[in-house]
Amino acid sequence: MIEAEALFQLKKPVPERLIAYGFQTKEAGYTLKLPLKEGQFLLQLDVDASGVLSYAVIDEVTGEEYTLIHSVHAQGNFIAELREEIGKKLKEIASACFIADEFRTEQAGRIIQMIEQNYGVKPEYLWEGSPTSAALRHQETQKWFGVLMCIDYRKLDPQKTGQVEILVLKTQPEQIAEQMSHPGFYMAFHMNKKHWITVVLDGTLEDEVIQEVISQSFALTAKTEGKRRQPQK
Repeated sequence: MIEAEALFQLKKPVPERLIAYGFQTKEAGYTLKLPLKEGQFLLQLDVDASGVLSYAVIDEVTGEEYTLIHSVHAQGNFIAELREEIGKKLKEIASACFIADEFRTEQAGRIIQMIEQNYGVKPEYLWEGSPTSAALRHQETQKWFGVLMCIDYRKLDPQKTGQVEILVLKTQPEQIAEQMSHPGFYMAFHMNKKHWITVVLDGTLEDEVIQEVISQSFALTAKTEGKRRQPQK
């Protein structure tokens, strides 16, 4: 099947890029039609006013939507080739016309902006299989001082639901127990639990508290005391 939702997850369209690619404006968004299978089908793409992309495959002979493309029961070489062609076009559009819109919460946006302003560091999206995860690392040493992720809240707390943005930061082992006594702190997710801790970016913690942990993580992962970069005044 075509994982279109994953391709465009946490991405937003850039109008100028859509137009340059060939999209036409319409009353509430953009639209584009591309030939498939040497003109046997049309791939109709629509981007609505909120930036969500949807697509349909139209049979050129009947003029009707070819719904088999979405059926898990439809198999065979022909439909496999058609899906592959559609997948390639969607990947190309995602790369050419969309950019990352990674922050679900205002706090996550503020914290990442603060990190860029204070340390000159931007998130690095390194993993194709996890497009919403990013590393934060020192420019000089390339060491990670944070990992930004969007995960199911239940992976941290079975009482919670929905998605949550988190930042995993390095801390002093002797501080972990005290930190975790406060709401908003959790055991390190996918990192060494003896040296790292998770903070949620959903407003549970004040920005200033998170900034303190970031500052400590940045210092702990610096190469040497003499080369630790301090936040800009």
